[in-house]
Amino acid sequence: MSEAIVLVGLPEAIANADNLPSPPTVATEVLMLTQRDDARFEELAEVISNDPALAAKILKLANSAAFRRGAAVSSLEVAGMRLGMKTLRLMALSFSLTETIPRDGEDDDPFNYVAYWRYSMTTAVAGRALARLLRNPKADEAFMCGLLGRFGQIVMAQAIPEEYRAAVMKVHSRLPTAEVERDVMGYDFHDVGGALLKSWSVPGVISDTVRHYGTPGVVDGLDADTQTLIKIMTVAEHMAGVICDHDAQKGAALKQAHAAAEEMFGIVEADLDSCIIDMEEAVSETASLLSTQVEAREYREIINKARQQMMHISLDNAIDLEASQSRTRELEDKYKELEEIAATDGLTGIANRAHFDHILHEVVNERLVAQSGQSLGLLILDIDHFKIFNDTHGHQLGDEVLVSVGEALRQNVRGTDLAARYGGEEFIVILPNTTMLELRAVAERLRKAIENVAISHGGETLHVTASFGGACLQQVQGTDDGPALVALADACLYRAKDTGRNRAVCAEFATIDEAA
Repeated sequence: MSEAIVLVGLPEAIANADNLPSPPTVATEVLMLTQRDDARFEELAEVISNDPALAAKILKLANSAAFRRGAAVSSLEVAGMRLGMKTLRLMALSFSLTETIPRDGEDDDPFNYVAYWRYSMTTAVAGRALARLLRNPKADEAFMCGLLGRFGQIVMAQAIPEEYRAAVMKVHSRLPTAEVERDVMGYDFHDVGGALLKSWSVPGVISDTVRHYGTPGVVDGLDADTQTLIKIMTVAEHMAGVICDHDAQKGAALKQAHAAAEEMFGIVEADLDSCIIDMEEAVSETASLLSTQVEAREYREIINKARQQMMHISLDNAIDLEASQSRTRELEDKYKELEEIAATDGLTGIANRAHFDHILHEVVNERLVAQSGQSLGLLILDIDHFKIFNDTHGHQLGDEVLVSVGEALRQNVRGTDLAARYGGEEFIVILPNTTMLELRAVAERLRKAIENVAISHGGETLHVTASFGGACLQQVQGTDDGPALVALADACLYRAKDTGRNRAVCAEFATIDEAA
């Protein structure tokens, strides 16, 4: 590895170390295949088969409880078909990279390698289990992030042992937290592990998540999938703490896990507890895969004891909690009020552009995760000759028109639809589970409703009309389908204007099937 690559993003003390780890040959070959869109299963299988130990791990994984389906698998080809190309690639990369991580250190090394492996494996299993509970398609990525999440600690323990010793000694044989590492060294295992994995060309969703999980809030510059994976791994680390932390700390860890899961994903306590209990077999199997020992403990018993600790904590803090409940309710009500304000167009009272963008993104992602075959419709409408209306009658009356059109939309869409002001005199409507025939019918109903809007002004009654563009998608297949649907509806809107206005032009996704 060249010095220029090693230096990218790494703290200076780490970058200048003489014994930085480098990816093993198999991992490098898998990474090269990962970067190729045309990589074939046969090529990946050949790389894996050249490493008997890795091939054995893949076979064992395919027969594990996490992937077990039907008869036992005895060949790499069948294992690949059972796991799928993405899982095979990520697991091969995970297992090969962990070969760079030692199982123990020198006799005078205070770093706790046993705790490191137990925590890493449990976090990996927790990440995968939580992603599956959420039906998120990044379960394999979550497993890999958990397995390599604390990789930076091993790097520091090996590359700068004297400097890192000060952080290790502060926690008395436990694993240093990121906060302790930052206090002592000015950076933490997230910084080191994320930067080193990035320099190895590990997929960005992995290296970025390792770098940022545990960070509160949104991380600028990262896509929505990575932001969600960061949240998953943040909760997964708390879940691992319930199993791996010292007995006296398990109640606090479970409380943190409950709070994070509820805040980030709306997961109730009972569901998260069940998810942690169900991890027991998978953690044991993962330890076997990686030839690492874990203490045999019944997870249900751990959860019960942690809950008892939580109850004591709650009783000790009951007076403080009671005193703060009223204030908490006030803050919650205020927060809900602010949320509603942030999502609402100030003039028309319907949803605004930002809320529309958020809902469209959520609808598309939900269909992708659930692999739903449900159709999705969308309408864009523009008030005809609105500028002339404004110039003739004044902007105050123009605002009355916008309010009236917004109200007409609100009263004539279904409860499952979302009508929003898109900007200026443009409005937009999301119509889930809507066929092409239904989309045309809704467009015509809304067109007539707007045509019937009556505005009284100076002793006369004024009317406006609107042109509609509609697009219908039979099945969501990618994250870009939402913006593409908007673009198609917008193109149809222009066709409606060009052909006379006060009409609707609708199209099937990827076709130009007009209807006046």
